[in-house]
Amino acid sequence: MNAPLLLIPLAIEWVILVTTIAPLLLVGRFRSRPRIGILVWFTTFLTAGASVLIAVFVALWAYTDTVSALSRDEIGSGRWVIALLVSFAPWIALAVGGISLALVNQKLEPLVKASKEVKPLLDLSKSPFEDFMGVPVSTVDLPFAYALATSKEILISRFAVDHLSKDELAAVLWHELCHVREKHFALKRLARLILALSPILAASRALVQEIEILVEIAADNFALRYSNRQTLSQARKIFS
Repeated sequence: MNAPLLLIPLAIEWVILVTTIAPLLLVGRFRSRPRIGILVWFTTFLTAGASVLIAVFVALWAYTDTVSALSRDEIGSGRWVIALLVSFAPWIALAVGGISLALVNQKLEPLVKASKEVKPLLDLSKSPFEDFMGVPVSTVDLPFAYALATSKEILISRFAVDHLSKDELAAVLWHELCHVREKHFALKRLARLILALSPILAASRALVQEIEILVEIAADNFALRYSNRQTLSQARKIFS
């Protein structure tokens, strides 16, 4: 069975399409449907990644087909040399991928180290505040308005708690609760990882910017089910 070589240019074409057209066609398209926008953006990029893997797999398959078609008598001949040269293509691609991952890890290491250093400081300064709809909320001793939803909890600064009314605080917590329930923290981290893997692509930068905007719109829409726009807007003022 011969390798489907046509898949290689199709896969490359899709990757090029995603990385060049996505910033032009997708940016700003999903403000009224943020959840659909998040799904479209990540599906687009993940299929582009799958296309790269398919292209490498087909290249390896084609090499195996070429080598198996050569007889022992042809070893050292012109056909054998050509097959050997062709075989370098997928390995070069794999090598470039390996080098890229090594460079990315090198770039990410300071960020990971900084994150590990900052987290204990936050843990030391936070105090349990309340349980909001099954999600633990803790206050952090910071002299400015701050709120963050991780994958498991909500952090809010004592300053924000002291300067928000009861209704405004509830609106903020509903907003942050949406981030927790819909795993927005993980989605934003995945978007930043994609940017780190392909920092020169405008599409990667657009992905991060769009995901940041879309998750905030989604969280606002969720909060407005239980609060009103005026209260949410008033609460936002101390965070700006």
